[in-house]
This record gives sequence, C-alpha cells and structure tokens, in this order.
Amino acid sequence: VQHPEYRQRGRGDVLSGRDVWAVTSDHHTNSTLGLCPPEGIVLDDGGMYTPSTAQRKLWDCWLEYIAAVKDATNPGDRLHVVLNGDLVDGDHHNTSQIISRNQSTQIKIAVAVLEPLLALRPRAVVMVRGTEAHVGGSAAFEEILADRIGAVKEPTTGMFSWWHFQAETQGVLLDFAHHGRMGGRPWTKVTGPATLAAQIVMASAKHRTPIPHLAVRSHYHQWADSFDNFACRVIQLAGWQLSTAFVHRIAAGSLPEIGGIIVACEGREMDVQKVKFDWKRAEPWTLSAA
Repeated sequence: VQHPEYRQRGRGDVLSGRDVWAVTSDHHTNSTLGLCPPEGIVLDDGGMYTPSTAQRKLWDCWLEYIAAVKDATNPGDRLHVVLNGDLVDGDHHNTSQIISRNQSTQIKIAVAVLEPLLALRPRAVVMVRGTEAHVGGSAAFEEILADRIGAVKEPTTGMFSWWHFQAETQGVLLDFAHHGRMGGRPWTKVTGPATLAAQIVMASAKHRTPIPHLAVRSHYHQWADSFDNFACRVIQLAGWQLSTAFVHRIAAGSLPEIGGIIVACEGREMDVQKVKFDWKRAEPWTLSAA
C-alpha cells in the first residue's frame, strides 16, 4: 500500500476538517505472545504456525482498536498512523518464545498484522524506530517494513523510518520517539512521564524551539500520563504483547496492559482517546472435591 508523502505545515496552520492520529507501539510480531493473524502463518518449509488462544484474544483486541480508529474518523478527516517502535520482536536474547528465526517470515507476519489498519487508507504512515535488540541494528527490520508500506521519509537521510518524529498538525505540535521513561514501582510509575515532560519543556527553552503539546513514548508496555502538569503532556503507551518469560521473572502475577491512542486535532485543540483492553487474571486453582 503506497501512501502520499506527508508534508509538514507551517506552525499555526489550521485546515478544514480534523487531523486524526492513530498511535500504537510494541506490537512484537513474531513473538508467540504477540500479534498474529488468527489464520496463522505459513512457515518457510511449508509448515504452519497456529496462534494460541491468548493470541486470538489479543487479535480481537487489535481489531477492536482498529474499529475504534474508524469510528473516530469522520468524513473529511485526515487519518495518519504512527507505529511507535518495536513492531517486530526479532530473534533476541536467546529466547524460545518466537515463531521463526527466518527473517522473511518475520517480515511476512508484520505485514499481515498491519493489513487491517492500513485498510483504513491513512493519508500517511510513520514508522518510528524501536529497540535494536528486537528490530536489528539501526532498526533494519522497521526500515524494510516502512519501505514496504510506503511510510513517510525522513528528509535528512531519505530513510523510511525515524528515530524521532515531530509533526505540526492543526497548530498542535506532536512529538514521537520509542524510548521514554517509567518508574520501576507502581508508586513511581507516573514520575517517569512527569520528569520527561519537564525535561522536554526545559530543552525547548534552552534551544529556543517550540514546546510540543504532546509527546508520545513507548517501550515499557505500560500506560502512564503526565496530563497537564507541564506545558508538554507525555503519554507512555501500552503494548500488544502478553507476558513473556522475562516479565514473569521480574513482575510475577502482573497483567499485560494492551491498547493504543487516538489523537484528534482541530483548530489548535487536541483530544486524546485511550483505547484500553483489560486482561483478566485466570481463576485461582482449587482442589476438586473427591
């Protein structure tokens, strides 16, 4: 699917209709706990990977998010998609929880996952580079995918993926990068986005550049929000991967946080909708009566 080049407008420009941004990250396709189409994936030797029951449920959440994006986009609106890093899980840390080590299969899974979202025919798709352990050196996997789907080019390098993306939309400045900040405990979770928001404001003042109205970050697979405590609002996104062996080791019993956001901009105003999916804990085991 080819998308027209996104042209950044001058600061303060307001067009008729709204600009709607669908923003997701950490899809971790190729993970046995990540997004995978329910019909499965044909492997290189002709065999078939069939997604688990949990992956099928996760896929239903993905389609619900896409339906929410469609419902939030009115006739005359311009839809944009931002894929904010770690689209592919890759072959990393000697894990056994991946579908295939074949790189062509990994690309095939990612393209299949994106198809329902791209079927909404967004005006532009932006690929933000994620973690090299997952997506390869210099985010090679995401660059290949971005080229494949006709994503917006980074003008300095001519590449199809970005380490850092900013867009002026309806007089609202949006800022995207993969790696954010998150406290390591429930009571410090929100301090990460708050301190990052303050840092962004101070850096903008130092460099005499406009302060972003919204900065979106990812990587931690958890929701967190600085809200209106600073001139820049920072939102940490949830992900689309269930609990891996690593998560069970560092946070036993925790539940995955799943979802994405929809940002609607019109007349220098911004509205953020969080589309969240609750993952329920399994019923406790009990000894059956004899």
